[in-house]
Amino acid sequence: MKLKTNKTIGVALASIIALSQTLSIPGASAAEQQPGVAGIQWTKTEDLDPNKKSDLKPVGQKWAVVVGVSQFAESRLNPDSPEMEKAAVEFNKYLLDPNGGRFSPKHVRVLNNSKATRENILSTLGSSWLGSLAKPEDLVLVFVSTSSFPTTDGDAYLCSYNCALDNIYGTCVSIKDLMGVLRKNVKAERIVLILQSGYSGAAELSAGSKALTKNFNVDPTKFVSGTGFVIVSSSQPDQMSWGNVFSTNLVSALRQNNGLVSLDEAFEIAKKNTVLATSQGGQYMSKQTPLLKSDFKGKSLYLGVPGSKEADDVPDDVNNFLAAEAHYFKANTLVNEGKVDEAVIAYQKTLETDPNYAPALSDYATILALKGKLKESEDLYRKAITQKPQEALYHINLARVLSKQGGDENKEASRRELQKAYDINPKDLTVLQALSKSYLADQEFDKATDILAEALVLYPKSAGVHDQLSFALACAGRLQEALTYAQKSVELDPKLLSAQMNLGSTYMLQGNHSKAKEAYRQAVSMAPSNADAHYCLGQSLVKGGEKEAAKKELQSFLELASATDPKRRRAQEMLSSL
Repeated sequence: MKLKTNKTIGVALASIIALSQTLSIPGASAAEQQPGVAGIQWTKTEDLDPNKKSDLKPVGQKWAVVVGVSQFAESRLNPDSPEMEKAAVEFNKYLLDPNGGRFSPKHVRVLNNSKATRENILSTLGSSWLGSLAKPEDLVLVFVSTSSFPTTDGDAYLCSYNCALDNIYGTCVSIKDLMGVLRKNVKAERIVLILQSGYSGAAELSAGSKALTKNFNVDPTKFVSGTGFVIVSSSQPDQMSWGNVFSTNLVSALRQNNGLVSLDEAFEIAKKNTVLATSQGGQYMSKQTPLLKSDFKGKSLYLGVPGSKEADDVPDDVNNFLAAEAHYFKANTLVNEGKVDEAVIAYQKTLETDPNYAPALSDYATILALKGKLKESEDLYRKAITQKPQEALYHINLARVLSKQGGDENKEASRRELQKAYDINPKDLTVLQALSKSYLADQEFDKATDILAEALVLYPKSAGVHDQLSFALACAGRLQEALTYAQKSVELDPKLLSAQMNLGSTYMLQGNHSKAKEAYRQAVSMAPSNADAHYCLGQSLVKGGEKEAAKKELQSFLELASATDPKRRRAQEMLSSL
């Protein structure tokens, strides 16, 4: 969308509303968006295709990652029951049962609730844990139980603990991302992915496998399996998954015959029982049909067969990662409790244990930036980027720290970091908003508008995107279009203060002082201690000739505004003229 700019209007609008740039913290929410899910089908996800040649042979060792999320940082995602976490707990019990899955506790990682952040899930599946441990002859099992939904980009997204509904593409775990991490890092030739989540049936991936202890009176060579991948989904692509019905049925089926039942056979039993249970009405509103997709070559896979090799101890470098992780999660808990100084100590202990623990580097950098220690913050962000160059959030926050330090060189470096973030994930709302604000600050209004138009396609129900787009259009001189988006923003979120302020400012620029006054009055009622709301309402009242009311609002502004607010002088001038 190319727009003719009008710098005069842009400057005028900027004097009414100041764009703020704040540091982003993983999982932070902005404008609200409630995605629809009913009736949408996931399209195919890029398969894992190791194309590795291998003869039929017993499983070496077995490894598993179990993820269960019933509690989320985003309160709108929290369900009425803990069934997703219960499914993970139930499946983990089966894995560790010597008469069930026969996995060693040393080879199973459980990530429940607050530990199941997007970054932690991907790190665990990647080089930090699973990728550094699983060998080609092993079996790998990944079980994920969480909320999920399809999206307009055709991918399938699983909700991590820090998933934000207004930034799905930047904070949730797409099946494509999950597959990419497994494909890049995991060497195992047998992989099983089990998804206990709504709309999980469209996922497609590749598999390899791994086994653990050998303390059972079972000859692993009698259960030689093939190689490849298996994906088990709790429902068809266009169906809901009801609670943990499927995973409970699957665990029950996998326990049959002392755990020595093939995955194919156990799935068919679980599928039949799940369809039967959800076809009876009652608490289930529609039938749920599980789905198994496989590109497995050779004999059937038995998850409960012990590995042909003893369970290896986890290497020291991986144990260091786990020890650092424990300090890191303690730091996060302290931050959530408002104990920032104690959190700093925990972040420092994290980095003493593992100096390259990227999430701790980034979060500690954020705290330092908020304390005004910008150069120290910059150094930590750069180190985090060295460890995780494809993490868009790190580039965004580094860009903001550089921008706050000022100077042409830092300004140019900031823009480069924002562009890198955009190249990594052009669908991340935080990236799109940060880049658009950078363009607005440089009065490149057409570029800002183009970026926000991209965001609107991805987040059509985001009041914040409508609000920003309205602002950019007004700066470009397209006032009627700006008004349309401002009105839509208020409609989507009547409680969004910036939307009310922007609506009033757009009316002011059009010369409609009466409508502007209505919007500003609403803003004052929403935030009576907001100095800018009183200032803008005072301006509109001055324009409308309501002198006494204008005096009251301008005096309120002067009482609330900081001593360094540049609008104080103009407010005093207006008061003197009344």
